[in-house]
Amino acid sequence: MSEMKTLSSQEIYANQWMRLKEDRIERADGSQGVYSVIEKPDFAVIVPVFEGTIWVVEQFRYPLGKRTIELPQGSWELSPDADPIAVARGELAEETGLLAQKMEQIGYQKLAQGYSSQGYHIWLATDFVPGSQSLDAEEVGLTCRQMPVSTFEALIAEGKISDATSVAAFLLAKLKGFV
Repeated sequence: MSEMKTLSSQEIYANQWMRLKEDRIERADGSQGVYSVIEKPDFAVIVPVFEGTIWVVEQFRYPLGKRTIELPQGSWELSPDADPIAVARGELAEETGLLAQKMEQIGYQKLAQGYSSQGYHIWLATDFVPGSQSLDAEEVGLTCRQMPVSTFEALIAEGKISDATSVAAFLLAKLKGFV
């Protein structure tokens, strides 16, 4: 049984990357309120590892006004129904130039379920052949590098890697014995 009933829904804003809607709701106790929801397509995050090392990307994140270190990740907003493994392979190649010969699904998580239903598929990528980066306009200036897994973990512990998606994906990979 649902604890909230949607009385009406109105699109407030939309572009090719996201949609914001505002729903009038009725709670289980009969009281009414407003709930704002951001709708975005699911995305892929890739944990690319090889012999105790991990590939990361560094890019400028406009909302923070600084460069951040993250795992490769992204979505295909114009193809929201694309196969998640195709998205993962494509994003890995686009951001790092790596072509993974082996991809294993680690799991699926929700990004921010308090205001969005968006989730992300987590993939382990191994056995690479070189390709070439093909960055889109938002990724200009993105760099890729390889570092020891222990360094990646230390950067998380120090708060220097603060992207929750990267941290959660890595933790799940580690808990399941992939890393």
